[in-house]
Amino acid sequence: MHAPAARPEPPAAGPPPRGDREGWRVGSVAGVPVVLARSWVVIAVVVTLLFAPTVARTAPGLGGTGAVVVALAYALVLALSVLVHEVAHALTARAVGLPPTRIVLTLWGGHTTFASEASTPGRSFVVSAVGPASNALLAGVGALLVLATEDGGVAWLLLSALTLANLFVAVFNVLPGLPLDGGRMLEAVVWAVTGDRLRSTVVAAWAGRVLAVLAVVVLLGVPLLRGGRPSLLFVAWAVLVAGTLWTGATAVLRDARLRGRVAALRVDALAVRAVGVPADAAVAQVARTADAAGAVEAVLVAPDGRPVAVVDRDAVGRVPRERWPWVPASSVARPLRGAPLPQGAAGQQLVHALAAAGGNPEAVTGAEVAAVVDGAGRVVGVLRGADVVAAARAGGRS
Repeated sequence: MHAPAARPEPPAAGPPPRGDREGWRVGSVAGVPVVLARSWVVIAVVVTLLFAPTVARTAPGLGGTGAVVVALAYALVLALSVLVHEVAHALTARAVGLPPTRIVLTLWGGHTTFASEASTPGRSFVVSAVGPASNALLAGVGALLVLATEDGGVAWLLLSALTLANLFVAVFNVLPGLPLDGGRMLEAVVWAVTGDRLRSTVVAAWAGRVLAVLAVVVLLGVPLLRGGRPSLLFVAWAVLVAGTLWTGATAVLRDARLRGRVAALRVDALAVRAVGVPADAAVAQVARTADAAGAVEAVLVAPDGRPVAVVDRDAVGRVPRERWPWVPASSVARPLRGAPLPQGAAGQQLVHALAAAGGNPEAVTGAEVAAVVDGAGRVVGVLRGADVVAAARAGGRS
C-alpha cells in the first residue's frame, strides 16, 4: 500500500512537526531532501521475508542466502518506485508554484510536503494525479521488459513482481477517498464545483472512510463468495489496509475541523488589552501607565514606534515594589519577534504571524506572544499563542 503525497499545510495551532528525527536523510533529488523513515525498515524486512520463498522456488540454484539477497533487492527496487512517485509529485508541484520541502519514504510508501498550499483546484488535481501516473508508466515499462526477458529467471521474476506492484499502486492510489491521491483529486473536483475547499476536504475524507469499509467487505467477501476461506494472513492484511485508510481519513477530518476553527479566530476576540510604554521606562512608569489605561499587559515601544518587548508580569512581581522606580522595564520583559498583528487580523493571517513570532514558521505551540496594533500603529493588545491554541482546539472531537 502506498501513502499519497502529504497535503501542503500552512502553520496550524498545535505541536511542531518532528522534522528529520523520524528517519535518516539519504540524499536529495532536484534539491529536495529525501528522508528514509525508520518505519521503512519494517516493510523492507517483511517484503524480503515474504518474497524470498518465491525466489527460492523460481531459482533453487541461488540457495537460501541468495534468495534473501534477491528479495532484499526487490524491496529496494520497490522503494525506488515509491521515490519516483514522490519525485513526480515534488517536481510537478514546483512547476506550478508549490515549493516541495521534503520527500519521506515510510512504512506504507511515502509522502511529500510543500511550503504552501495549492492556490487552485486545478493545481491540486495535477499534483495529485502525477503520482499514480508515474507508477502506471513504470508498470508499462516493466511489462515491456517482462516480454523481452526469458521466462522463469530471476530477472523475469523481479520485473514481473515490480510491474504488478506498480500497477497495484497506480490503481489503488486513484481510488476516490482521502488520504489517497485519488482523494486529493476528488477534493479538487468538489472544490472546483463548490468553491469551498474546507467542504471538499470533508467530502473526500468521508469518501475515504467509505473506502475503508468497502476494503474489508470486498477483500474478505470475495473469497467467501467463491466458497473459500481467507487465510489469517490475508484477513490481517485486509484489516490493516482498511484500518490505515480509516485512520488517515479520520486524521484529515480532524485537521479540516481544526482548520475551520482556525478560520473563525479573530484577534479582537482573543487579545488582551495592552498599552504601549517607552522602551526606556522604569517598572514604576509601566505600572502607572497600565493602571491609567485599564490595560492587562504593557508593551515596550522603541523610539520609532516599533513594539520590541512585552513586560513579564511574573518577573515584575518578583521585584520589590520599593525598587520599581529604578528597575528598567526592559530587564523584566520578553523580546517580541516578528511583526505586530493588525487589530483586524483573523484566521490563517493570525496563525502565520504568531508562528513567525515564535520563530517556528510551521506551527503555533502556545509559547508565542505578539503585539496587536491599531490602524495608527499604536499598541492596543497582546495576543498569546496559548489562547489561540485553546480557542482552535475548543470543542474538537474526531
